[in-house]
Amino acid sequence: MTSRAPHDPVPARTGGPCLRRGRRARGALVLALLLAACGDDPVGPPGVLGNGEAGRWNTASPESQGLDVDVLLELTAEIDGGLRGDISSLLVLRHGRLVFERYWNGLGPGDVHVVNSVTKSITSLLVGIARHDGSLPSLDTPILDLLPPWDDLAEPEGKDRITLEHVLAMRTGLEWDELSTNYAEAANPVAALAGSPDWPRFTMGLPLAHEPGTRFAYNSGVSVLMSAALERALGRTAESFAADRLFGPLGIEAWGWTRTAGGLSNAGWGLSLTPRDMAAVGQLLLQRGAWDGAQLVPGSWIEASATPSTSFVGGTGYGYQWWLGRDEPGGRPVAAWGYGGQFIVAVPSLDMVVVTTAENFLGGGFDPWILADWAYRAAGARAP
Repeated sequence: MTSRAPHDPVPARTGGPCLRRGRRARGALVLALLLAACGDDPVGPPGVLGNGEAGRWNTASPESQGLDVDVLLELTAEIDGGLRGDISSLLVLRHGRLVFERYWNGLGPGDVHVVNSVTKSITSLLVGIARHDGSLPSLDTPILDLLPPWDDLAEPEGKDRITLEHVLAMRTGLEWDELSTNYAEAANPVAALAGSPDWPRFTMGLPLAHEPGTRFAYNSGVSVLMSAALERALGRTAESFAADRLFGPLGIEAWGWTRTAGGLSNAGWGLSLTPRDMAAVGQLLLQRGAWDGAQLVPGSWIEASATPSTSFVGGTGYGYQWWLGRDEPGGRPVAAWGYGGQFIVAVPSLDMVVVTTAENFLGGGFDPWILADWAYRAAGARAP
């Protein structure tokens, strides 16, 4: 992939040699020298924050929150050098404070960015809220019971054995493979799904290749079933429910959410959010669903979502529409993972959130566990 040259959208400063800085300006010594040389107009390396405010966030220096600023600058030097493809934002939270925020390619703090399959993880939070309210039944309920009357789809294959939990865990048994080809290729089954007039029926019409619950298969059509179940149970779209019960309380004011041909909120990949709002979702995970004195998502649902329904070679796994890192005493890292490099990575043992947006649609860039490893390095901790 040929990447565009990233640029820093922060306005250039002028005023003499004491305000010039190299791309790899390093650490506390550099900051101290700048403060001494420039008096009341200090300048730090791009992205490094100090005490203040940025939208909803209180900001602080990385050092004040126990992070090594040199590690963060090394990471951004890789981005500046094109080693991570086309990255458009990088944000780091520690102890609930924004300590690093940088944008490339013209993106800014107020701009929404497509987050693709991060949508799945956020919709899972909505399912948890609706379950707690009693709007959705138990997780062992057949998913066909929560959708329009499609008796013709249940037999003879046994699709009536696919439960809501199987949907959440991507273990429906339906025949599907969207990870072997790029989403830009017509052969990817997502293309056929997107061209269907009825996405849930298209998904449930797939052959049953395995007994439900026995195998993991990543399936964006299955995620759309969450949206269909929510709309039937609530009498309104998943987006409308999110606006009242999740986005509003979190202070999320700007978003986009595309719809399927049938008018459902596209729970597979339809959301666009600002990176700061993505960070709020990550912080909500660290706080076990609590925000500003209110329990937005049940803590038990956060815990269940971060419990592996599937374990992969190397110790990573998959929960309820969330990807899970390797286990450690403080809790597994939890990630929302969107095509092209859209990530929310929450690391409970470090009390850290790392967010990126990107345009790496042909590969390259990061994966969430690479980002988690950078977080461990910055915190001076050993990765599990």
